[in-house]
Amino acid sequence: MSKAPIDKEDAGEIVATRRTFPWAWVFPIIAAAATAWLFWNNWREEGPEIHIAFPEAPGIEAGKTPLVFRGVHAGKVTAVHLDPKLNGVIVSVRLKAFATSLARSNTDYWIEKPVVSLQQLTGLEAIIQGNSIRARQRPGNGNYETRFAGLAKAPLSPLDAPTLLIKLHADSIPMVDHGSPIYHLGVPVGWVVEKDIDTDGRPYVQVVIDENHAQMVTDASRFWLIPATSLKAGPGGLSLSIAGLESLIQGGIAFDNFGITGQPVDDGKEFELLSDESTARASGKKINIEFEDSRGIVADQTRIMYLGQPVGIITKVAIPSGSEVAVATARLEPTYDFLAAKQSQFTLVRPTVNLDGVIGLDAIITGPYIECKAGEGEPATTFAGITVGNPAARQNDLLVTLTASNLPTIEAGAPVYYRGLVAGAIKEKTLTSNGEPALIASIKPEFQSALMSTSRFWRTPATSAMAGPGVINIHVEGITSLLNGGVTFDNFGTSGSPVQAGQRYQLYADEASARATSAPIRIRFASAQGILPGRTELRYLGVRVGLVDEVRTDRGRVEVIARIQPGYEELRREGSIFSLVEPQISLQGISGLETIISGVYIDCIPGSGGYGNVFSGRMITDPSLAEASGFTIKISTPATTVGLGAQVLYRDVKVGDVTTKTLSPDNDRVLLTVVIDPKYRDLVRQNSVFWNASEPEAKIGFLRLKVDAPTLAGIAGRIAFGNPDKPGPPAKPGQVFELGKPLRQK
Repeated sequence: MSKAPIDKEDAGEIVATRRTFPWAWVFPIIAAAATAWLFWNNWREEGPEIHIAFPEAPGIEAGKTPLVFRGVHAGKVTAVHLDPKLNGVIVSVRLKAFATSLARSNTDYWIEKPVVSLQQLTGLEAIIQGNSIRARQRPGNGNYETRFAGLAKAPLSPLDAPTLLIKLHADSIPMVDHGSPIYHLGVPVGWVVEKDIDTDGRPYVQVVIDENHAQMVTDASRFWLIPATSLKAGPGGLSLSIAGLESLIQGGIAFDNFGITGQPVDDGKEFELLSDESTARASGKKINIEFEDSRGIVADQTRIMYLGQPVGIITKVAIPSGSEVAVATARLEPTYDFLAAKQSQFTLVRPTVNLDGVIGLDAIITGPYIECKAGEGEPATTFAGITVGNPAARQNDLLVTLTASNLPTIEAGAPVYYRGLVAGAIKEKTLTSNGEPALIASIKPEFQSALMSTSRFWRTPATSAMAGPGVINIHVEGITSLLNGGVTFDNFGTSGSPVQAGQRYQLYADEASARATSAPIRIRFASAQGILPGRTELRYLGVRVGLVDEVRTDRGRVEVIARIQPGYEELRREGSIFSLVEPQISLQGISGLETIISGVYIDCIPGSGGYGNVFSGRMITDPSLAEASGFTIKISTPATTVGLGAQVLYRDVKVGDVTTKTLSPDNDRVLLTVVIDPKYRDLVRQNSVFWNASEPEAKIGFLRLKVDAPTLAGIAGRIAFGNPDKPGPPAKPGQVFELGKPLRQK
């Protein structure tokens, strides 16, 4: 068998191989190395872990919420859990290595949250990124710590900022909150960072003054609230001021030194926050002003004015225990301390209407104020205030006391008149030692010589009405008397002696009562309906001559006690007639019409006998009045339309009245009884001619017509008389005249 040839290509050949690098492990090794490097680098950059206790931790998440210091992420929250007693939250934070120094006891931590309000807008980034934990370090080197008590809210200001932090106290701090601006000379120099209440219950605000203006605050600085708006009134009109939109929304505070040099202050300095600029400026002398009537004075509002400019403010109003005056404590501006002199005057100005016009009109809007009049003398701290409309007595005024059983509606400040001039004022209403009501009147020096021991004072009515034939007169004394009442005094009769302070006078109800200085008379009436004490007048020929003091009953009749004014003593003679006049309406006419308004009165006719004190009163329609007058005549006529109450005329002037109308004894004629006024009795002569004047005549061309229309002449008619060219002797009382034809007088 032959051997097949060997193929060299198919024959195996042992070849020696070389070992190569395991490239498959390169990437795992690189990854492991990178991981180790990252782990080592992260371990190298991490600092210690700290734990912060907060009352609550809204929006804080482990692994997400950062710790921020000076705007740089200095750590991250690693865990959030409740404390063992469930009283708060423990937040664990891993600090960065570069922030390891934050783990010291002088570091503060708080949770930064967004705040959106009218006063402030902060933490906007937290709306997008969520809440964060913020840190700051107080000056100094604290000890190493890992556990901290977080702040409940953001601190007032970063301590690393070169600012001034001060505290302002007040009893009330409205319209100011976090973010409200602080102004100096109108320039914003800081802001309010906190508003709260102290442990003593007083509100306060913490404010920050920026570094560029901190040196402007000294211990002499005065801080005050800026109102959103202010209204000022003066002679030029009204002025409305708005501080600015920022202050209108969130309020504001201003401060100034008002030219007073002070010392720089440190953080934590406390000041008083005042209500307004006027109060802030009033840092000078403190004075006390005493007022008997302090209505309208308000602490921190009522101003002290000098020459029309504000120079101080009332800071307190109080009434000391057992005192009858109110004490207003005021402070002046330092440059006006000279006003605190002994003779200076302080007058409370309120809106007042008097005879001189309207006083204190601006006080209607701005409120009452105290006007100062500079005086001389040594410095003083207490002053007696004067009130416009209720003035205190001046040093030279004379004080007198006016008493009455019932005081009229007269208020303090009411004027005291003397013959139409303002002679003083009512100082106060009071009670005397025996409980009697009284007015204390202050009389000016220039009128004191007119005041005598016999002077009479009476109430001046605000209005008075007087009625007479054909007229009703309404009189208004004046605006002051209309508002406050008034008092008048004068002297009647004999002069008295000069008076001293404290003189007592009776205050009469009106002038008629005051003028009635004579001894009283008694008048007896069968009926006295309408007679009023202190109001019913005695009149003679239409003139008021006396007044009724008292009305009483005596033995079935009415007795009137009256007084007659000096100069009318003839009315006290026997035979005087006192007739009660009241409204009368009858077929004969209307009489006493004026008494509807003025009230009934007593008409007087003087007698001719001796003087007496007791008289019999009559009604005006009493027929016996004809015989009592002392001069009567009678007129005879077959018939007449003339009735009771008809007027008797002489040359168209009334001189008498028809008082009775009767038949003659034989019933054949009509007899008219006529009473002639005593002052006209000499006009009636024995040959006088009487005729009926009630029948008017009408003329048409040359014709003369007699018109029978007695009503045209009045219901009762009229009788006229005249005398021939040669008058006869005077008529005798009771003489009878014939009613004839008219006498043609030249």
